[in-house]
Amino acid sequence: GDTVAITAGSRGIANMNIILKAVVEELKAAGALPFIIPAMGSHGKATAEGQLEVLEHYKITEETMGVPVRSSMETVNLGNCGDGFPVYMDKNAYEADHTAVVNRVKQHTDFCGKIESGLVKMIGIGLGKRDGAASYHSASMRYGFDRVLREVADVVLGTGKIAFGLGIIENQYEE
Repeated sequence: GDTVAITAGSRGIANMNIILKAVVEELKAAGALPFIIPAMGSHGKATAEGQLEVLEHYKITEETMGVPVRSSMETVNLGNCGDGFPVYMDKNAYEADHTAVVNRVKQHTDFCGKIESGLVKMIGIGLGKRDGAASYHSASMRYGFDRVLREVADVVLGTGKIAFGLGIIENQYEE
């Protein structure tokens, strides 16, 4: 009976709708009440409606997933990192009993570091929505993206809201 927010990003991940549907079905089989949230920082025109449109493009809708898709740009301020910048979390995810983080793990196209794209980035930028993306991108100019993502992840993970992560890996043909 616990509610579980499942993240859905804005990157063109192969078979993302099939992967998310499988996560939904497994959680339902375990007795959970899953729902999907767009977790894409400021993508989709930084609006709830725009983020729904992005998911619709990938065939991720209430009809195809069999669960609600709750899109909002509202966040909860979780406090500040050690370096003083604020950490945000999607309000729907924060209010759920648990959050399942689903994202592709790969190299970033714009920078190199120990953390580039994947679950930690989804925890920070994706779940941070527009507020988090603005805060973290600004802080990364001063402290570096790797450090910022690690600090944000520590705060978000400290809430106890993240139940699990599912890392997706694609080959060089994006399969």
